[in-house]
Amino acid sequence: MISLRGFYILLSIPIKLLLVLIKYPFFGGLNEKFKNDLKNSLKLQLFRSAISIPVKDAIYINILNNYSLINKLLKFLYPNLTKLNKYGTRYDKQSIWLVEAPNRSKKDPIIIYLHGGGYYIETQPSQLESLLSIYYLLDKENQSNLSILHLDYKLASNGHILTTQLYQLAETYKKLTEEDGNSNIILMGDSAGGNLAITFLQYLKQQKQKQKTNNLNIIWPKSLILISPWCKIHPEPHNNTKGWSYFENSKRDMIQYRFFQEVDRQKAIIGDLNHMDLLVSPGNLPYKYSDWDDIPTLTQRGNSIFVIMGEHEVFRDDILEWCQYAVKSPLIKQKLDSKGLIDVKLHEYKSNDPNKPLVEVFIEPWGVHDSVLFFEDDIINKVKKNKNLKIGTLDRKKYFGIVKIVEFLNKTLSSSNNDNLQEEDGSVVLVNGDEKI
Repeated sequence: MISLRGFYILLSIPIKLLLVLIKYPFFGGLNEKFKNDLKNSLKLQLFRSAISIPVKDAIYINILNNYSLINKLLKFLYPNLTKLNKYGTRYDKQSIWLVEAPNRSKKDPIIIYLHGGGYYIETQPSQLESLLSIYYLLDKENQSNLSILHLDYKLASNGHILTTQLYQLAETYKKLTEEDGNSNIILMGDSAGGNLAITFLQYLKQQKQKQKTNNLNIIWPKSLILISPWCKIHPEPHNNTKGWSYFENSKRDMIQYRFFQEVDRQKAIIGDLNHMDLLVSPGNLPYKYSDWDDIPTLTQRGNSIFVIMGEHEVFRDDILEWCQYAVKSPLIKQKLDSKGLIDVKLHEYKSNDPNKPLVEVFIEPWGVHDSVLFFEDDIINKVKKNKNLKIGTLDRKKYFGIVKIVEFLNKTLSSSNNDNLQEEDGSVVLVNGDEKI
């Protein structure tokens, strides 16, 4: 049965949406980004309310499971866009193909999509609408060889605390790499899915440490795409003080600091686990370069990392701190408001060392949490009308994140078939990030 608090939150949603409607003609939208955007202001308020619901009550808003969302709703809404090879079929018990490249080879790229939602809210239509749009916007030669697999992980709202999802990913990843021999894996995660991608690297590192005794052959992800990753599960008191993104952006973003101070919420998500663990919440530990320096995905030539966050999202400072240690990004805590205009010196970092991975980090001016998948999803209406839509015709400001991700994928996928050989200590040859002794 739904709790009194959960019932109150659900009951208050129509009232809060009505207030947004009433205020909009006089004061504009809920934040700077959506000042002149009523639709996204309403969506922001709706998502803010949904996230605030107690974890166990989220089962009342998780109306469609992933299989139904993919095979019923999206097929109904976008019949032409979902006519993809293997669309909606299961790869294993916890993953579903959005598309499997016809005649896929073991070297062809596979995106494993890890959805956000705090580990307790199911995938939303907008997330998959944006993901499908990204697929169709790719250059055709890159699109033809790309597969996308959706991880249908279990939720904390159904009693499956962390690290259930991590081991589900490990099981699917093992099947792809060890049983089927795939060597070109891209992890793409937003919000909680970003946390899952990051902690999975630490999981593989632990498996690597067992390699000498168990004769394991670790296949590392070749690429990482992180959208507003949740790096710190439990924010600390100083995060909610003046000058920090949690404090400064609380009224602008869909997430607020108070959500994570609720003991019941933390308990429902992580149970009795210690959040100060690299497999749970890297941001709650003192960062050390040594925790990330020996992860090939983050350090070896031929691999690639993409990170995007919003200037006005509460996770911004946590994400920038992770980037500083994991991918050596020089971008630091933002002090000045961008006024909605990008300054490449403040909001972009692109690596240029040919002997290291390609790294791209972006801060979207005035952007909020998970803007790419939650607030740029109307791009699918353009793609629906024209499946051959070109990325160059899009409004780069309105579709900031989608444009950046498509450009990144076009760049990295086009070179994904090139073997990157590099000697290490005279005994190891790295081939696409895989270690061959």
